[in-house]
Amino acid sequence: MKRISLALCLLLAACCMTLAQDKVVERSAKKTPEWLNQANDGAFVVTVTASSLADAQVKAMTEVTERIILSVASNVSVSQRNESSEVVENGSVDSRDEFTRLSKIKSANLPFLKGISPNKITGIYWQRMLNKKTGKGYYEYSVLYPYSRSEQLTLQAEFETLDKEMTAKYESLEQKLNNIEAVEDIKTAITELEALKAYFFDDVRLEQVDGLKKRYSQLYDALSLTGEFVKHGEYHCQLLLKGMPVKVSTVPTLKSNCASQLNVRPTADGKFVITYDDSDCIEDEENFINLQLRLDGKRLSHKFSLAEAGAGNADQRLSLVPEGKVMLTAAMVDAAAREVTDITVRLTVNNRNGSKFAVKSLELNVPDLAVPLIFDNADAVYSTKGLIQIKMLAKGDCSLRKVKKGDFAFVNGTLTVVNPNTGAIEPIKVALQYSTNWE
Repeated sequence: MKRISLALCLLLAACCMTLAQDKVVERSAKKTPEWLNQANDGAFVVTVTASSLADAQVKAMTEVTERIILSVASNVSVSQRNESSEVVENGSVDSRDEFTRLSKIKSANLPFLKGISPNKITGIYWQRMLNKKTGKGYYEYSVLYPYSRSEQLTLQAEFETLDKEMTAKYESLEQKLNNIEAVEDIKTAITELEALKAYFFDDVRLEQVDGLKKRYSQLYDALSLTGEFVKHGEYHCQLLLKGMPVKVSTVPTLKSNCASQLNVRPTADGKFVITYDDSDCIEDEENFINLQLRLDGKRLSHKFSLAEAGAGNADQRLSLVPEGKVMLTAAMVDAAAREVTDITVRLTVNNRNGSKFAVKSLELNVPDLAVPLIFDNADAVYSTKGLIQIKMLAKGDCSLRKVKKGDFAFVNGTLTVVNPNTGAIEPIKVALQYSTNWE
């Protein structure tokens, strides 16, 4: 008991010495206001210290803002950091703890914070203090700020409504990523995501926005151009996104080494009708038209030979060109075991002359997979001219390689088709970019 009493006495003595070191040299009022030391209904008190009155005013409003933020937004993250330092003065060690509060919220992006103003302060009291030991002065600055429970509930409701709206916008943009109808939708989505990034203040959603914005930007790399001759002097061109048709408002430019009267006309379904006069072209030379399309800093080029215009349906020859991106989807993905099961392939083929053909099989070498994929369950017949999407299923389990594929990896393989007019089996080479649902 004597030891405890002695310790308490020493502690009290130390506190008294500390208090004695600080002296009030000036105050804003002779009498301390009652609101400073008692509970206030419909308001709260903030007290800060600073080296000057100007700094104290700023710190006080910062504290007021943080208090209101924490009362309104339940998912606001405010980090706290305790910094300690030791300063040697006159042979003695002076330990100081500086408590710093760092708000992770961008106040300007929360509309309810715009109503917070120094003009609403109903009480101010300050004292200029002097540390006798160090000779340094500072200010203790206190403010009384009105903030009722009803005001808090109103601000909470407004914030929750706004936050739900912003979250819904993000979810809508996430769903739209794989349903792009026009190239302009990409730029619009990126702009909307930038606005969401300016609003979101938590790390989780900020990371999600950055990731989705990157995925939208990568869509520009998945654009390509394809086309076909409709008749002599007329060529139809189509913009593709991941192998699927997509609209664009920008009109491409045309150049040719021999053709004249070049004209391009957009259609309602997103195609470009190109007409030309090749009467000045020399038959034995490489005659071509080059189409260029500029899209938000990206330039697409599509060159087609005028010699192909004469290859019609007279001899019923096959003209099949795999285009776009190969889509691979596994029914089951076991990430831990590095295995996928029952893979469906979607391959876009351009049937340029509209000849009838039958698909027998498809063999693909996929960089992700340890063994080639074999799709031999097709036996489907097609006769549509233009773009055709072939869908096939490869049943069974496949092992994934340890090495992850690059952003611009390609699949290679052979599409085996049958020409019903000749009975001949024709191999079509496949070398395209691809995407999967397991990476």
